[in-house]
Amino acid sequence: MSDGWNTIDSDAGVFTELVEKLQVPNVELDDIFSIDSDSLSQFAPLHGVIFLFKYGNIDRQYASDGNKPLAGTYDKDYQEKGIFFAKQTIQNACATQAVLNILMNSNIDLGPELSNFKSFVTGFDSEMTGDTISNSTLIRTVHNSFSAPPMIANDKRPPQHNYYDHDDGLFHFIGYQNIDGTLYELDGLKSYPIEHGPCTKETFPHAVSEVLMKRISMYSGELRFSLLAITHNRLEYFKQIDDAEAMSQEVVKREQWARENKLRRQDYTGLIGALVTSLASECSESEWTRLLKEAEHKGHVRMIQDYKSIRR
Repeated sequence: MSDGWNTIDSDAGVFTELVEKLQVPNVELDDIFSIDSDSLSQFAPLHGVIFLFKYGNIDRQYASDGNKPLAGTYDKDYQEKGIFFAKQTIQNACATQAVLNILMNSNIDLGPELSNFKSFVTGFDSEMTGDTISNSTLIRTVHNSFSAPPMIANDKRPPQHNYYDHDDGLFHFIGYQNIDGTLYELDGLKSYPIEHGPCTKETFPHAVSEVLMKRISMYSGELRFSLLAITHNRLEYFKQIDDAEAMSQEVVKREQWARENKLRRQDYTGLIGALVTSLASECSESEWTRLLKEAEHKGHVRMIQDYKSIRR
């Protein structure tokens, strides 16, 4: 069993199952397809959001300049306020760490494992807390369970800023959350939690939408972003209010998530390589180009159909 951390997909089904495996009850993550307050408000109660972005030149510039935040101000007194914050001390752990930073600051039942973990790290500074996450067998095992075993890399190197110094497609996960009336940005690569001004449970969707749109505008045309809402278990909620149609949609969505997560655990590299080699050897260049375009079109159609099946 590898003791490294693998990259995992920014996918609602992955994170929902991850949280369930960590024994946190009644929590679900959902894709947010539009960064506006109305779209975010649909996920009430909204415990926080996870933002995925391509780590770019602007991030490297600010990191090299005293590691200052792109916007907002550092809260160096966060521990006195009882805020949980873990620095990322190992590569590839930022996805799970972003989720944990939000869960640990939410007024929810964390379940037995994370409750014990939170009690254990109380009083630790952010680096020690990050190291404790990185060395947690349970958290690492759950995190790594969403990739095929051969793809799990044994990588113990810390995520120093030079790891992000090259424009080679590296992506990073961070969290945004309302904590005691303040909008916080929780980024494991930064020195402290970042304050973005006052907000309430009701104004959080509007406040975080504004912060995200300003941040996205700094990336000079970059469009590769995704956003996930951390909310309650919507299937259980629809059962409680006896909404049969919504329950049916949730069941379909979760069945789809289960199928996709099962596929993520399989290593199809050899099979795909053999199929591509076989097809390429039997096709002319024009035929091969046609097959690629048809496959791309079918993929787009399938994505649209999947989106429609879960969109309410």
